Amino acid sequence: MAQTVNIAQAAIASGAVADIKIEEIVLGGVTIGQLTLEGTTLDIAAASAALQAVRIVINLDFAFDWWINLGFWSDSGTASLGSLSFALDLGNVSIPSLGNIPLSVPNIAIANLSAVVAPIAAADLGGGTFSALSATNIVVPKNGFTLTGFAVGGVTIANVEVPEAAAAAVSIQDFHPNGNLVLPNASLGPLQIPSVTTADVETTAAIGFNGNATQQGLGLNLGVLGGTFDVTPTAYVSIGSLQLQGVSLSGSVAKAILDNIGVPVDIRGINLSTIDIGQITAANITL
Repeated sequence: MAQTVNIAQAAIASGAVADIKIEEIVLGGVTIGQLTLEGTTLDIAAASAALQAVRIVINLDFAFDWWINLGFWSDSGTASLGSLSFALDLGNVSIPSLGNIPLSVPNIAIANLSAVVAPIAAADLGGGTFSALSATNIVVPKNGFTLTGFAVGGVTIANVEVPEAAAAAVSIQDFHPNGNLVLPNASLGPLQIPSVTTADVETTAAIGFNGNATQQGLGLNLGVLGGTFDVTPTAYVSIGSLQLQGVSLSGSVAKAILDNIGVPVDIRGINLSTIDIGQITAANITL
């Protein structure tokens, strides 16, 4: 019949390991709750710009603000004199170069990111120490043992103390924690974005916008009668497509903040060598 040694509780006061080596630390898919970029500045430049099918429509609105004063009676008002429109078809327009266009973005927040981190191979942590190690309900060995020609009905030992012990080496093939390694936050910065040249940039839809100029007026005074002839110009600009050639981009980020970083960890090939163990206390040993 197989026998086991049951130890209710064992405690190791302290110990030391001369060398700790890990063959590989496998980091799973990294999840980042939110990435925040603070103080982002960008400089955009283009070697040339091409505007296709440029058309400008200019509209002039005319009005007369009048007044009359006869001493015993006065009045004033505004009379619309109509409008005049005309179009200018400029066709294709080329701009030789666009200088640096500075852009400043105070904060950029991106949520729910993920990343893949390569494994860490051949990590040597040097030596280490530990203290106050305890274990309960120990069964040695797990599947029991037998002694031929030697029989023991039952043995109970209340307490055993061993002053010190040593082991040449201990190895663990794989250690996988149930929980992920969670880092509350991390920050990087300042970060410099080097100048890079991108492919040509072209719009996929027409561009249109309006522009209003300052109202102009011509005054008239006939003594008892006067007023101002006003003209208000408005320009309507449409561009079939815009193409930027030789675009370069550079910039900087004052600080990058990563919040709620989660990393699943799998540690493989743990080797502990030259282990010195201090006093061992075992209580309530039964056989």
